[in-house]
Amino acid sequence: MGYVAGQPMLWPAPPDWSQGVTETLTWLTDVMQSSGTAMQQTRALLAAPRRTYTIQTLDGGDARRIIDAIAFNLGTHGFLFPIYPDVQWLSGPLTAAINVIPCATAGYDFVVGGKVALWLDEQHWELATVAAIGPNTLTLTALTANAWPVGTRLYPLRAARLQDMPEATQSGAAVSSLKVNVLIDEPCDWPAAWPSAAAYRGVPVLEWRGDESDNPTVQYARQGSTVDVDTATIYYFDLPNLPFRLQVQNFILYGRDQHTAFRSLLYALAGRAGQMWVPSWLDDLRLTAAIAGNAVQLQVAPCYYSLFGAQQTNRRDIRIELYDGTVFYRRITGSAQLVNGEMLQIDTALGQGVTPDQVRQINWLSMCQLAGDSVTNTHVTDADGVATCSLQWQAVQNNV
Repeated sequence: MGYVAGQPMLWPAPPDWSQGVTETLTWLTDVMQSSGTAMQQTRALLAAPRRTYTIQTLDGGDARRIIDAIAFNLGTHGFLFPIYPDVQWLSGPLTAAINVIPCATAGYDFVVGGKVALWLDEQHWELATVAAIGPNTLTLTALTANAWPVGTRLYPLRAARLQDMPEATQSGAAVSSLKVNVLIDEPCDWPAAWPSAAAYRGVPVLEWRGDESDNPTVQYARQGSTVDVDTATIYYFDLPNLPFRLQVQNFILYGRDQHTAFRSLLYALAGRAGQMWVPSWLDDLRLTAAIAGNAVQLQVAPCYYSLFGAQQTNRRDIRIELYDGTVFYRRITGSAQLVNGEMLQIDTALGQGVTPDQVRQINWLSMCQLAGDSVTNTHVTDADGVATCSLQWQAVQNNV
């Protein structure tokens, strides 16, 4: 029980959850883009993302001395790192010499052939290897050596290394806080999946509204360039002649189901390699007249669409959401400015009558990819609780 010479090293100090646990997933995408049209081709260069964790420990007494000894000796050596957001506590005692652990497995980072730890404190823990994963059990490759009481923690483990040497903050002779940056040193696969079955023109649509309480930002980027020889007029070039929306979307994840679905979304996007339709989530158009079920025209409040939108890429597709939850995706194929608004032509009728008071929102739809290859989740608690994440969407040229 605990450290034995010649056995794999376990990182023994759990995080100080008042500081949270930060997890970053980093993909690598080769983006080949035309400077003239902004059309692009992307290629994912990593089968699985690099995965890093940052934790802050708070230890006193014997635990502080144990952690100090490990930090002193570890250097660049590998060790086993508990996936702290996937902790669970044994609901019943385990006797010694068993090879099946009753536990939850859905949404946890258990892998066949991977390691797990039964952990009581910094000096009392045991490692085991997973032979099979059931809906409510882990089967081990060997019998356990020790009995474990109710409340023992069960952690999935991953091979890891320190990204840099830990920095300790001394809070007295007997207490210290250690900041630890860890790189997971093995591939971390996860099932890639879009968060809903919604699709438009053969491309997935994001139907996850996210958290709007933190004033998300929007910017319209251009693929422009300048030529300035200092002695003449500056020349400006914008060959695509299109704006590309940069949109921040914040998420608060509640419970393991949302954590699991969000991680699957990130793996489906694979950094900048994947694309999907992303609504603006704003009141972009306001319906001002009822629409008949067979009509292909929408009358909306003044928005100067005919003058400044005019069916441009990422300003020609809309999402119409009703208060009853019904959602329509349509393409604007023509427009005309009216005295008190705009008349928009859509590609197909809605198939049902809709009045203005039934409409919750009409959003622009943009074809987007992530603006970067790294995404950071801040785990406020374990994954049965709360995490936060911010995504930045980059609109792209498309011909769908």
